[in-house]
Amino acid sequence: MSIYHIDNKLPSLADSNLDIETKDPSLNGQMAGSLLNEFNLNLNDFNRLFFLRYKIDYISKYLSSKNLEFRVLTHPCETNTCFEKAELLGSWDPLNVIKALYFEYSAANSLYAIVIPETGCFINRARLKDVLNLTGDGFFKKANVLPQYMSFGTCSPFITKEDLKINGGRIEKIIFDSETLHVKKDDKTLDDFSFGLDHRISVQMNYYHCYKMLKKIYPDIVEEKEILNLSFKEKLIRNNGKINITYEFNSLNFRTARFINSIHGYGDVSIINDYIDELDLPRVLNGSSKSLT
Repeated sequence: MSIYHIDNKLPSLADSNLDIETKDPSLNGQMAGSLLNEFNLNLNDFNRLFFLRYKIDYISKYLSSKNLEFRVLTHPCETNTCFEKAELLGSWDPLNVIKALYFEYSAANSLYAIVIPETGCFINRARLKDVLNLTGDGFFKKANVLPQYMSFGTCSPFITKEDLKINGGRIEKIIFDSETLHVKKDDKTLDDFSFGLDHRISVQMNYYHCYKMLKKIYPDIVEEKEILNLSFKEKLIRNNGKINITYEFNSLNFRTARFINSIHGYGDVSIINDYIDELDLPRVLNGSSKSLT
């Protein structure tokens, strides 16, 4: 039972106490692949098995009401990183695996969730403060405490009302990347999100649809900002007619990350060319080292 869809034409399960731990071949030790089997459930059974325990059945209610594609997946082993998840999904592009990074803002004891695809780079916390227009001496640090129904390795943007700071929780804002939203709105791909506490289960929907859903439910909490910017160093070495160009990315915007992944995946790249005359070098390559932030 690796892929679960909703089909409201189906009757309720005969066994209301169905335990997917024993029935699901991805979870019961058979190690069935994450995309090997497909099963349909009606909305009530679907929510009972996956979402109600975490109080996030708003996911299925909203997406179903809009006739938007989504599904729950079970995996044969636990994952803690987006790269591990991408590999389980048959070498998915990590840009289609979404991570929610929770940062604590020291000045207010508040949590901010940054919801972005896996580009391979870290978030510049000092810049994050500027992007969010926060002033004063406060700073961002990795959160030591997460919202309820989450653990490190399964963090998601799927919070409950009790998690909001105005309701006694600690969540101040949930931020999506604006450029990624613009691209994902048109490409209509499914993106993988962790949820709950089980490291072997995830939900897939489009990143843009996820934003629209959460914006509808938490209009004052969910925002879009230009989180992913392009920042890199370029180093050019010419030796005996050979050119070696090295890029060191401090951060990647979505379009650049997608371009790199489409050509090279996410490995190391070396470029050597022994047949270029010095006079033919493009002007952009005539400097020895450049930095763009």
